[in-house]
Amino acid sequence: MKSTVTYLIASLICITLLNSCLVLKENAKYNFSDGVYSTRRFSNDKVYVLHIDEDTLAVFPVKEHPDSTEIITAKRVNYTPVQRRFKDNKVLHTFYKPSADFDIMTIPLKYRPAAHPLPNQLTTNFNGALFGGYRIDAYKLKYKRTPLNVYKQDVHHIGYSGGLYLGIGSTLINPAVIRDPYFNLEYEGVILSSGVAVNMAAEKIAFGVAFGFDHLLDRYAHDWIYQGKPNIGVTLGLDLY
Repeated sequence: MKSTVTYLIASLICITLLNSCLVLKENAKYNFSDGVYSTRRFSNDKVYVLHIDEDTLAVFPVKEHPDSTEIITAKRVNYTPVQRRFKDNKVLHTFYKPSADFDIMTIPLKYRPAAHPLPNQLTTNFNGALFGGYRIDAYKLKYKRTPLNVYKQDVHHIGYSGGLYLGIGSTLINPAVIRDPYFNLEYEGVILSSGVAVNMAAEKIAFGVAFGFDHLLDRYAHDWIYQGKPNIGVTLGLDLY
């Protein structure tokens, strides 16, 4: 248990350091900035959001043509803090931004089902992977009444993504996990990991679940009891794009 906690803390520190060192482009994944958004998940109904000031938005319907995009200014809708009909904490609207997603990812906890002669296991070996997939960022717009009877705009942001990952890692190789009865070595083997992952993101940090397969990359691969067997893991990632 102590080693698991230590590994989790180390993984978080590494990702935090990477986050502070990498120069990443700030875009709509992190900021609710001016631009085109969908009004529903997986919908072609789009609007253009324009920030007038800190607490006021202007929203325009968007009509897409084969060769251009038209912003319909005649149907403008304003969201302002002076509209008293708003109820406290009422969600006025949710705007969605779909995009491609590329992350660096680690799986600090990995569950392996039982494989003879070993029972099911929870491992914490080192690993790293690249993730690529589809992401939707949701921005929930609320207005909350202040003690001065003025409504303050509040935007809650969360991202969801799903896709594939591929990476390398290490695993303990000893006689218990090799079927060859004459095998008597113990070492850290290199594995290739691949699979699918579903993540939930808060700003640039993502957490989620992965379902994948591992392949040992040396001459004992054929005798490794986990070769090509499925596993489930907890993911921790940093958004690259």
